[in-house]
Amino acid sequence: MASKKAKSTAVANYDEQLAAMMQQEVETEKSVSTGGKFISTKGGQLSYDGNAMANNEMYVVILDHIFENAYYEGRFDPENPQPPTCFAFGRNEKDMIPHVNVTEADQAQCDNCADCPLNQWGSEGKGKACKNVRRLALIPAGHVDRKTDELELYDENHFLTAEVAYLKLPVTSTKGFSTYVKQVAQAYNKPTLGVITRIFTTPDAKTQYKVNFEAIDEVPQELLGALMQRRSAVTEEIDFPYSLEREERQAPQPKARGRQAPGAAKRGKY
Repeated sequence: MASKKAKSTAVANYDEQLAAMMQQEVETEKSVSTGGKFISTKGGQLSYDGNAMANNEMYVVILDHIFENAYYEGRFDPENPQPPTCFAFGRNEKDMIPHVNVTEADQAQCDNCADCPLNQWGSEGKGKACKNVRRLALIPAGHVDRKTDELELYDENHFLTAEVAYLKLPVTSTKGFSTYVKQVAQAYNKPTLGVITRIFTTPDAKTQYKVNFEAIDEVPQELLGALMQRRSAVTEEIDFPYSLEREERQAPQPKARGRQAPGAAKRGKY
């Protein structure tokens, strides 16, 4: 008669470790946001779902974009990313107020962003303690044929069904995006939704890297209907909030005094 093998202690330990790792990953993803998937620009490398983008560039249609203010307590810890303590979204940066979730959690730092002490120059070194960034909603527009070096657009069904990804621009890249929006309006007499945009990064001596934008061509007329449909939906979703569940938050670490090491505080198909 065959004997029943006992489960080894080593295997049991692995199971426990894997379960703990799984829980940590789940909690990490919860702390990032409550909706939407973000494109990463960490270290100047564009990536999505953990996959680096070919040639560190992407060709997209920018469906919508809004202002985002976010205040994080303590020093950023890549091993334990925490959601912002206070945040706000808006289309007019002068009228922004803390998100209702922030107010209900009693974490609003001020009644409005314009008067908030943390949103003033000099509140953190020479800069602001509250980070003023931009949130963009994107869908991939096509890919470059490396043999012909030509951009091949996806079909209408793709533009109707493609997953929307979000890009949170670093503070140092927001001015460049604002300039790009104005350039598109002047050159094409259209919003960013009306053009194919190449997004790429370049090294920068002061800020490590910058996110750049280049208009490639106008969106073909036959695809505008699909894009307008997508924009209508995205406009209602782009301001999804970050998670503020208390059990997900840990006591913030004190900010280091003095100058930080470079990069220490840096926070589908594409």
